[in-house]
Amino acid sequence: MDTDRLADKNLLVVSHGYKHFVKSQVDVLASYFDTITVCVRYNWFADVASRLPIDAGDGFGKDAKISRADVPDNVHVIETPLLYLPVDIQREHLLGQQHARKVRKRLDDYPLSFDLIHCHMSWTSGYVGARLKDELDIPYLLTVHANRDWFERQLQSDNERLETAWSAADRLIRVNRRDRSKLEPYNDDVVHVPNGYDTDIFERIATDEARKRLGLDDDTPVVFALGTLKPRKGFQHLMRAMTRVHESDPDARLVIGGQGGMRDELESLASDLGIADRTDLLGYVESETLNDWMNAADVFVLPSYSESFGVVQLEAMACGTPVVATKNGGSEEVVTSEEYGLLVEGPESHDELADAVVEALHRQWDADAIESYANEFTWENVCEELADLYVDVLDESQRSAVSTVH
Repeated sequence: MDTDRLADKNLLVVSHGYKHFVKSQVDVLASYFDTITVCVRYNWFADVASRLPIDAGDGFGKDAKISRADVPDNVHVIETPLLYLPVDIQREHLLGQQHARKVRKRLDDYPLSFDLIHCHMSWTSGYVGARLKDELDIPYLLTVHANRDWFERQLQSDNERLETAWSAADRLIRVNRRDRSKLEPYNDDVVHVPNGYDTDIFERIATDEARKRLGLDDDTPVVFALGTLKPRKGFQHLMRAMTRVHESDPDARLVIGGQGGMRDELESLASDLGIADRTDLLGYVESETLNDWMNAADVFVLPSYSESFGVVQLEAMACGTPVVATKNGGSEEVVTSEEYGLLVEGPESHDELADAVVEALHRQWDADAIESYANEFTWENVCEELADLYVDVLDESQRSAVSTVH
């Protein structure tokens, strides 16, 4: 498709962050458009709370939502401060209206017209996109990123504004295939476009080189996991499974990267299980060091209860590292062959999880094949699909406008 037709277009993105997957996607898409403007919602109460001796609002403030590093020249970030309590019921119904008002006010002060809107997250960004579609008379696309449990709660909610976000979209994008049928009652144009991984961060390097930088012995079996330290990610179950892994591989080391409220609980659990001397909780891991861990690991494990897709698995595979994952709604669409990794029934299946980790540690994997598979999901490839969708939607909009005139 002739995506050069986007070169004189201006894209408006409404999201809950300009960091991680949204930033990676936007920064690649910047080469297709004249400009991209990103309206980022954040909670200004969280910024106030961060200066107080309380934990309220962690992850919701400006710094947690927006990255200012290496922003393309034609990408402009507009901060959109909202006020809500993290547990406030207004997040389910009233916050969408507040978000829409704030974005509209910000855009009124911004001297640029837009040709297309792409929103990330159904509620509340999708609702904002649906409102802007009518007000600006331009097409709107929505990517639904919610993990399996969160998505099911949205489907069962009585939030009519959320349904408006889905039904108004000119393309409703789900990051996994299995959920398309669940969205089709709300929209006739539901498509699948997966998330991608960032090739600027994750690349395959020699395992011994990565281990040397990390201070690891070449012969130490390394089981690596990464994610926010919260119950849904299932690290507590991976720790229990490791006690059985140690029966066959007593020197196996479990390394978990990521921050979160379960750190103290996980440290206590490791001590109670007698594996504290073979367990490391790294906390936040910088990008370069994270790439080293992905390359140094013998196996990457994602033991979570619920995912929408699970990009972190692709990041490991991009380094030639096999994956063990639970069936969580997203991993089944990433670990599609035992050539790349192993799936187990769930995080609480400790014996099955342990057996899969042991098998992964001892199998001779084809790292070239694993890396080649992951390369299908680079952001560059994913954004080609999105650019084609944009052109389709703009063509449909133009045909509709011509039809209306005549």
